[in-house]
Amino acid sequence: MTPSATVGRRHGAALSGPPLSGSPGPGIRLRLESQELPAGIQDRAFAIRTDDGGKTFEFVSWITGDPIEIRSVMPSTIRVSPDSLISALRRRLDFPGGGNSVNFIDAYRSRDNGRNWEFMSRVAYTSLDSHNGNPPSLVHLRDGRLCVTYGYRDLPLGIRARLSSDEGESWGPEISLRGDGRTWDLGYTRSVQRRDGKIVTIYYFTTDERPEQHIAATIWAP
Repeated sequence: MTPSATVGRRHGAALSGPPLSGSPGPGIRLRLESQELPAGIQDRAFAIRTDDGGKTFEFVSWITGDPIEIRSVMPSTIRVSPDSLISALRRRLDFPGGGNSVNFIDAYRSRDNGRNWEFMSRVAYTSLDSHNGNPPSLVHLRDGRLCVTYGYRDLPLGIRARLSSDEGESWGPEISLRGDGRTWDLGYTRSVQRRDGKIVTIYYFTTDERPEQHIAATIWAP
């Protein structure tokens, strides 16, 4: 299957969807490297760059290094200085023989606008079994702290957060935003900070009282 993309022009008034194959024509063209990974799920996070407003992209670097057997995917990245980026990554380590997996979030930093990356810290565990973990949502708060939110897929099932006061080198205690999930299939948070300083975290969820999957939000003070 050929991947495709859409491009909005005039605030979305016109859309086009050429293949992401480097073929000539309007829209997005994407040049990437490919690599087969010795992992249960074939994902590895990377950085790409555009200098023409998204018309073309160039591969810059892989975010994670060895061991590449550990899955890395769904990065949430912020800029903390003109040259420095911090990215939180969804990660998964599969055990040999098809057993359970350990799922967690790691933080990586680039000090040269994405050309090179270094591991910073283990942010949190998101599942210690086969429930595949959860992606992070990383926010740079106005007071300088970092905030990561994520779904937690072990008991008690729910939504959690952690804060860092040293740009991701270390993280404070885990904050439970809610722990009333009905099943492990939840999370995928997105968080923003309001003008009053509070954080709005949205996610998909299910509870005993409302068993259908639905979008919910938690408003909280970091």
